[in-house]
Amino acid sequence: MPNRTVDVFGVRVDPIASYIDRSDVDKEFNDGVNSDRQIIVYGSSKQGKTALVQKHLPYHDQIVIRLAPNTQILDIYQSIVRQCGIKIITEQSDTKSNGGTFSLGAKVKAVLPLFGSREVNNKNELQSSASQTVKNEEIPFNLELAQDICELMKKINLSKFIILENFHYLPEEKQQQLAFDLRTFQEMGVRFVILGVWKEKNRLTQYNGDLDDRLKEISVEPWSKSDFQRVAEKGKALLNIDFSAKILDDCINAAFGSIGVFQELLKETCLLNDISEESSKKISITKYSTLKSAIDKKAKDYSTRHERSLLSISTGAKAYAPRQGQPPLYLPYYLVKTILAIGHDGLKHGIEKSALQEEIKNTHYRPDDVRPGDVTYLLSSLASLQHKKGISPPIFDYNKEEKKLQIVDSTFFYYLQHADLNEFSDSLPEPFGNPEMTGDLFS
Repeated sequence: MPNRTVDVFGVRVDPIASYIDRSDVDKEFNDGVNSDRQIIVYGSSKQGKTALVQKHLPYHDQIVIRLAPNTQILDIYQSIVRQCGIKIITEQSDTKSNGGTFSLGAKVKAVLPLFGSREVNNKNELQSSASQTVKNEEIPFNLELAQDICELMKKINLSKFIILENFHYLPEEKQQQLAFDLRTFQEMGVRFVILGVWKEKNRLTQYNGDLDDRLKEISVEPWSKSDFQRVAEKGKALLNIDFSAKILDDCINAAFGSIGVFQELLKETCLLNDISEESSKKISITKYSTLKSAIDKKAKDYSTRHERSLLSISTGAKAYAPRQGQPPLYLPYYLVKTILAIGHDGLKHGIEKSALQEEIKNTHYRPDDVRPGDVTYLLSSLASLQHKKGISPPIFDYNKEEKKLQIVDSTFFYYLQHADLNEFSDSLPEPFGNPEMTGDLFS
């Protein structure tokens, strides 16, 4: 069966056929797998975190939990237990969940299935098939305690990794809580792989210093030009095609370091050349207009999403004035205006809080009232604000340790390069007198 273009190039949930090993990144990940440490994979969105993990730890062989902003630590532990085939029973039911009924005040027991092939002898055994019976072993445990979860995992000889996708979606207090539990899991041999959208190392050790020397942290960035070329070479062989040197070079340059953008441009260029699957004879892609059309298409796709997100940030909240009786500061609005004014070159390495504050003051209608504390509160609240406005993946991340605002959606840089930022900035509705902008930061 011929290879399909959408299986070779592009961004998707399932593994992509043009995946390449990068000696530094893949070796680091394998070293982590072969160690006793918990593994952290981090970097901007669409930069290959999931692809890296799936390549070496196929998801169908592991325990995979996809986190959401409303996920509780209890939900995570319940999912782990459930995916291990362990049933949870309680003596009372106060709270319902997808995996069963339990409550924090209930006496919880784990029912571990012990398989055999003998007759059913008592009420604790159930007939599972014509030739097999299941004996239930009931073990009291506390679903909230990492140690109790570890003891259950040891009971069933768990050898799988527990993969937590989208760790960045958890509120900060939940990240911190899990960071403390990770030490217990590490000491008792239960292994985690955590994937998160952030740029800096030591995110979890900021929450728990005891994790020093207990984590293996792997950044999936940056991607080099030779990496992009090798991705294209592998895909070309699978589809029996070739790209002209100019098309390939300009495709690499247009991606601005994002492997996800690069993959999408290659896919769209192939489809615009009517290449939907592997060709029986070699095809050379030389029409530059098809790459230009692909670039324009992705620019439109990303612009629609990012401009909607920026509009939501600018109009969806305000910050109160420092002195009673004065109108609001509307800092989210001025933050968006400043980001659009700074553009790609000013944001590609992140921007420090102090520099951002000065840029905001340059255009603010009450510059003397824009204080460091107001800007700190704004930036620290961005994660919650983006979640509240349904911005997924998040565009911005504030590194509190370095006091720097960073872009963590790799497609946002593509948007900054291709959109008319001045035109969009001018179209933003002013907050003054806008009834939609009369609540506090989270209303």
